[in-house]
Amino acid sequence: MNIKKIILKSLSLLFTIIVIQSCNTKDFLNTPPPTMADAAYFANDDAALNALAGVYDPLGRYNYSQLTEWAIGDACSDDAEKGGGGDGDYAEIFALTTFSANAENPLVYERYRDFYIGINRANKLIEGVTGNEYVSNVVGKRVIAEAKFLRAFYLFNLVKTFGGVSIVDHILAPSEYTNPRNTIEECYAAIEKDLKEAIIDLPKKSSLSAQEIGRATWGSAKALLTKTYIFEEKWQDAYDAATEVVDSGEFDLDTDYGHLFTIDADNGVEAVFDIQFKDFQMPGWLDENEGAHLEVIMRSRDDRNGGWGFDQPTQDLYDEFEATDPRRDSTIITNLEVLWAGTGDEETFYTLQDPVHNPDSYTGYYNQKRALPASQRGNGEDQAGMNLHVIRFADVLLWQAEAAAHIGGDWQTPVNRVRARVGLGTSTISDPLEAVYHERRVELAMEGHRYWDLMRTGRGNLITGFTDNKRYLLIPQIEINLNPNLTQNPY
Repeated sequence: MNIKKIILKSLSLLFTIIVIQSCNTKDFLNTPPPTMADAAYFANDDAALNALAGVYDPLGRYNYSQLTEWAIGDACSDDAEKGGGGDGDYAEIFALTTFSANAENPLVYERYRDFYIGINRANKLIEGVTGNEYVSNVVGKRVIAEAKFLRAFYLFNLVKTFGGVSIVDHILAPSEYTNPRNTIEECYAAIEKDLKEAIIDLPKKSSLSAQEIGRATWGSAKALLTKTYIFEEKWQDAYDAATEVVDSGEFDLDTDYGHLFTIDADNGVEAVFDIQFKDFQMPGWLDENEGAHLEVIMRSRDDRNGGWGFDQPTQDLYDEFEATDPRRDSTIITNLEVLWAGTGDEETFYTLQDPVHNPDSYTGYYNQKRALPASQRGNGEDQAGMNLHVIRFADVLLWQAEAAAHIGGDWQTPVNRVRARVGLGTSTISDPLEAVYHERRVELAMEGHRYWDLMRTGRGNLITGFTDNKRYLLIPQIEINLNPNLTQNPY
């Protein structure tokens, strides 16, 4: 099954027949009863696979993977400024980055809603396929495993954003529409359970056919379980899970760090889990959510480059890199830097503030990890085909190192393996955790990880405007209005 292609073919059918939420749905709990019996819909393997494509679909939604992941992960941290055309340009993001967002912020609502849409679709698939004699055992076990991985993924993102939320692990009865929030511990337990069950029936990446590349694998689930343990501070469990991934031989570091951020690296040797994007050459807005808009969002706003100028790296991030670390040049575009030299796509980038050409440059830098040559920027509104790396092998190595540092184990080997890939010697930072934190920041910079790393390690004080009561975003007010048993976060 090619997820990118099947999603386009199946979504209209899914929205109508399976009766799961559309973009116009005001709340996932308001879903009406199905209009077609599950037995009639899940009548064969193809129907189950089409439904699975719908469970993957929220991953590529504009608000989640193309807006709030960098808006929160980068721009709310010390790694980046919002950028764009002033404070009023995406004022909703400005509110997030200044920790002044209210419960009616539409981006926060859409993030909350889209994850629950994914969860509800996973539940519909799991219940429709479980025990279904019309779906083969091989297909049924695998699609259920993928749905459980995705359900865990969506719940994990809800928890890291909002704290404890309502666990929805089945199609709700009307009496359950006003369930209260579960605790964070209960949510993590549900995530662990789904991932442990998914791991049993998910294939290894090395066994996938060309048409299956991009679907969740054993490594995807084991790595997300590792990340869950990291957030829970279950250090021994995290170390053991990370070590299984590292020792599996399923993944490796790309020999060329800069190559990671090209279309050629999609689903490559370092990709543990990617969000799949593809330019289908559609002229309409956003390519039906199948093409990435990140390139134009983050390209220099200088009128000679024509981007929107969001997510601008800070001087503080630039200074975090060692002078000889080549990852800085692969992460940050500096003024008058020439990319793709000697090709038809050769382009000079202008990053400094210029009252004529670039009045809205705030830091003097732009994000190189989403930069693509003009010939690959996509059709229509600059939709591009480069995937978004959600978990890559370097991330797993650094989780292994962080867990080892907490249990008194060998943190140096995974840290120095990451450093050796870019030609750097062993870390000179003596404190194990500080060494890991530094390496995570420079290795994963501008990939949406920094804010979450600061939050989970209690280092929010490094962010201007942050206070401890800002740890979790506000539950959207529309949800509070619909369910009086939902308690609100302090903010």
